[in-house]
Order: sequence, then structure tokens, then C-alpha cells
Amino acid sequence: MRARSGTGAGAGTGATRRAFLQSCVAVTTAAAAACRREDPAWPGREVRVIVHAAPGGISDTVARFTARGLNGLLGVPVLCENRVGAMGAVAFSAVKHAAADGYVIGYAPVELAVIPHLRYVDLSADDFDLLARHHRAPAALAVPAASPYRTLQEFVTAARGGARIAMGSAGPLSVWHLGILALGRQVGRSFVFAPFPGSGPATTALLGGHIDAVMAAVPEVQALVRGGAVRLLGIMGDGPSPIFPEVPTFRDVGLDLHFEAWGGFMTPRGVAPPRLARLEREVLGAFQEPSFLAYCRTAGLDVQPMNAVEFRGFVRSETTRYAKLVREFGFVS
Repeated sequence: MRARSGTGAGAGTGATRRAFLQSCVAVTTAAAAACRREDPAWPGREVRVIVHAAPGGISDTVARFTARGLNGLLGVPVLCENRVGAMGAVAFSAVKHAAADGYVIGYAPVELAVIPHLRYVDLSADDFDLLARHHRAPAALAVPAASPYRTLQEFVTAARGGARIAMGSAGPLSVWHLGILALGRQVGRSFVFAPFPGSGPATTALLGGHIDAVMAAVPEVQALVRGGAVRLLGIMGDGPSPIFPEVPTFRDVGLDLHFEAWGGFMTPRGVAPPRLARLEREVLGAFQEPSFLAYCRTAGLDVQPMNAVEFRGFVRSETTRYAKLVREFGFVS
């Protein structure tokens, strides 16, 4: 009887010790989680936003408005840093290799879905934690006001008939260049392609009569359209432009073409979940700042915010689509 009693007492003591240790672990884990949630030490200094584009363009302006909103929401200075080069790969690499501590944010444009397939740099969208998407900006086909092409249908008919048409865009291998190639494939003709450092120089060449047409985002040509210097022929979007609803889409003339720029924000992979969650929340909050919304209306940006989960799914879909296009156009084997 004593042996059985001793065995029972020993088992009870072991069970009590295990229960005690488990409760200690649970309390410690809960306390650590609470500290992480509060994270009073962060942010304790300035946050940087790394932008792939030169100052003055849409990407840079969106990044600066977002940074301005984050200044107040995070309570620390938020500064933009332009790292231009290699279709965005310079900036993306800087974000990828930055410390995953919540002090570096990257601007995430459509090139994030294109560059990984070109194989000249070791980059993937999976190298980053995505925070939020801000806008979409469909491609627009524009010609000088004096162009003989008055409508999109006239342009398409002339191209199919063998007219020599020189088209310019940012590029090469930009999303606008891919749009030109896709248009040529669908009309059965090749265009004379003129690459420029950006849409600004491309539209300058258009106004100077050096090229016949330009492919750029709607916001990048809207001032010239409203001023009467340029005619907007067609939109490569799912539907009409909110600022030029009278302009047809390419699908309206039987061409299944959909190309657009988009922009959002990301961080290096591995930022602590509480910091990541707050950055997502505050970036989405910065998008609602009144002066930012006013700029977007004036610039013609189609603001369609996405949270982190939605943005990740969207980027994966875009990455798959551009992988196919890059292969089809022969840029990689």
C-alpha cells in the first residue's frame, strides 16, 4: 500500500510541477506578446521611404504625400529617398537588404511584378512584406492634336493597313513598352519603338513631332489633353477613365488589352508582426489625408486602396501575368 501511495504522490508532484512550468511559460509568453503589441520604443527615430522614381513624377508624389501623412500618424519624421535605376531594381534591392526593423518602407510599383522575370537581378515580390496598394493608372494612347488619327478606330485601321507609326514610352521593358508590343501583336503590325527615360521626355518628343504616338498613364498626359496639345485616343483599362469617361477602351474596338501602372508600399521581409500591422494601418490612414485625396482627384489617379492581404494576392496575379508576357515577347527563354 505504501508503494502505491508513494507512486501516486510522485505522479501527483510531477503533474503539479509540469502544470506550474506550463503556467509560467504561458504567463511569460503573454507578457512578451503584450510588450510586443505596445512596443513603446518604436518608432523612436525617423522612418525612410525608398522610391524607385525620380522626384516630380506620380510615384514620387504619391510617396511624398504618404510620407507626410505618416509623419503625424507615427509621430516621427518620415523622409523620402529616391534611388533611381534599372527599372526600379536599385530601390527594390535597397529595401530588400535593409534591416527588417520597421524603419524602412519601399514604394511598390508595377515593375515589382515585371523585374523578377528579366533575370538580371535576384529579386522577387516574396522578398518583401506588402503593406497596402494605393492606386491604379491605366495606359493611355495619345497623339498630337494635329495627328491625322482622330479616333482609336482610325489609328487601329491605319496600323493594320501598314502605316509606319513611331510610338514612344518609358522603357524599354516598362509596362508601357509591353503595352505597345501587345498592341502590335493584336493588330498584326510592329511599331517603331522609341524608348525614353520616362513619360515626361516621351511626351516632349511627341509635342516636338519626333514620334507619332505615346503610351503613358492617363495622369501623365491629362494636362496636355485638357490644354488641347494632345488627343487621347484610347484607354487600356477594364473600363472608361473616371476623368475622361468619353474616351473608349481598347476593348471597345475589339482589342483585348489591359495594361496599367499601380503603386503601393512594402517593407523588407521579416518586420515584427505588431510593427507590420501598425505600418499597414497607418499607411492606409495616410491615404485618407484630405490634401492627398484632393491631389489624386486633380491628377486623375484612380484610387483603389487594398490592405496587405488583398495587395499580396493582387501582386501574385500580376506577377503571373507578366511572367507570361515576358516569355511571349522573347525577353527570356
